[in-house]
Amino acid sequence: MAKVRAHPLFLFPDFRRLFAGRLVAQTGDKFFSLALAWWVVSQAGESKAHLGYLMAVNFLPVVLFSPFMGALADRFDRRRCMIFADLFRFAIVAALCALLYFGLLSLPLLYALVFLIAVFVPLFESSVSSSLVDLTDAEHLAPATATDASCIQLSAVAGAALGSVFLAATGVLGAFAANALAFLVSFLAVRGIKTSLAPKGGASSGYFSELKAGLAYIAGGRPLLALLVVFAVVNFFAAPLLIIMPMLVKFSLNESAVWLAVFETFFAAGSAVVAIALSLRPGQGNIYAPLSFSMISVGLLFGTLGFIISKALICVFLFIIGAMLALGNAKAMIFFQHVVPDEMKGRFFSALYTLCFAVVPLSLALNGVLAEKMPLSLLCACNGAGAALLGLVILAIPRMPVPASGE
Repeated sequence: MAKVRAHPLFLFPDFRRLFAGRLVAQTGDKFFSLALAWWVVSQAGESKAHLGYLMAVNFLPVVLFSPFMGALADRFDRRRCMIFADLFRFAIVAALCALLYFGLLSLPLLYALVFLIAVFVPLFESSVSSSLVDLTDAEHLAPATATDASCIQLSAVAGAALGSVFLAATGVLGAFAANALAFLVSFLAVRGIKTSLAPKGGASSGYFSELKAGLAYIAGGRPLLALLVVFAVVNFFAAPLLIIMPMLVKFSLNESAVWLAVFETFFAAGSAVVAIALSLRPGQGNIYAPLSFSMISVGLLFGTLGFIISKALICVFLFIIGAMLALGNAKAMIFFQHVVPDEMKGRFFSALYTLCFAVVPLSLALNGVLAEKMPLSLLCACNGAGAALLGLVILAIPRMPVPASGE
């Protein structure tokens, strides 16, 4: 109980509001992505590449617009940035629902709308990441960061667990409508935040000058830049799980969308358990050993995933993979919150999202094409080998000192 009372969600009402809004919004996102992925593999027949292309379109805006959105988050009131992002995503998803309801939704139009929805993701996420220190305090920044990371995992658990039931009851239109309503809930939660999230001291220079200064800060430190590159490569080898799970269910196991929801639930549950555990522990310590261990573990498990025919064993493997990815991600995000200056956080985290997501469209498209030309088991083995090798490389990159507040 003492740990619960000292938890950021218990101590800081505005942080609690933001967490609740994000939890609902990201659960709606999971409904949306689950329905979208299953619709594609069902409509596209044997064309595995098609799923990769659509998922790539979903990540492309993050790459294109994240650096500019991060500078906006540092320059303007972050609460207003989050409200703006929520309202526009609500409007676009609502328009998509209307087009689907009236039978006017075509595949090219779907691609365009998915792209537009994703445009506002980096603005919202950069604003959130750079607001944690204002919504909590320096003492609770580490557990708050881990808690914020757990929001994604908890919403994935809820979305995956309920997604198949919801799809069966309401269809694709219902899943899309739930996503629109979830953005509205997030808007109301963020609107209720009373803490000032305005930039400290105001904007002292022009927009492009601030953007340039942020890029110079990141490029000027080799250890920091090395970690950013590592995260980009991590995403290259981890992203294929987004399309390999639906392919395993549809083409290897010949099962229904229920099993896709089950697999995604176990994957997300592993991530959630680790993220919640880290949120209850203050401090953060060194990140290099945990990051290396997590990637080697992911590589070994991912590499054998395609050879398994037992659905129960696949669930166990996905749970551990999710846990290991969450371990590396949460430890690194806590580290970044401590070492990056507050006035640079928006630009830094937008650069992080840009580098991480820049490789995702390429990875998804490439794996979609390769899935047409090789067995899924071999595709899993290739991605697993790459992830394990990256785990070894992490031990050799330049090191940043552990923050004074670390354990």
